[in-house]
Amino acid sequence: MKKLMYYAAIAVTMIALLGASTLNAQEWTKDQMEVWKVIENSWANWQEGDYDAAFANIHEKYIGWNIEDPLPTSKEKWVNSITMMKDFVTFNYYDIEPARILVYDDVAVVHYYYNQSFTYTKDDESTDYNYKGKNAEFLIKEKGEWFLIGDMTFWKSKK
Repeated sequence: MKKLMYYAAIAVTMIALLGASTLNAQEWTKDQMEVWKVIENSWANWQEGDYDAAFANIHEKYIGWNIEDPLPTSKEKWVNSITMMKDFVTFNYYDIEPARILVYDDVAVVHYYYNQSFTYTKDDESTDYNYKGKNAEFLIKEKGEWFLIGDMTFWKSKK
């Protein structure tokens, strides 16, 4: 009976801690909400095909990495690749969900999940791509504005 009570107490404690963790993740400060809005606006700009606006909040010293590229990439290389592909890509859908946001002075770290669907069309042939993944984005505040200065993106194809 003592063992049963012991395990029950551990289970109740774990449930309480997990519940507190989930609840805390959804209580954002003003600074956290401000940073999250930057992320939301960036995704909306990509969805609408407004690449100039999407790249406007990316710092000139940006360096980011994803699971496909062997090395991190610069803003210049990112802009060049999008410029070459923009006429062939149609964004169909996306959904983003924050996991954790840290704001410390003029630096922010944002972890979030995403789902994304887009179609690549070239020479009358279309291919649909569907991804789900997670991002870690690093932002810096300069002259009152937040800029993406680095990120790490992970994904896997949805079947």
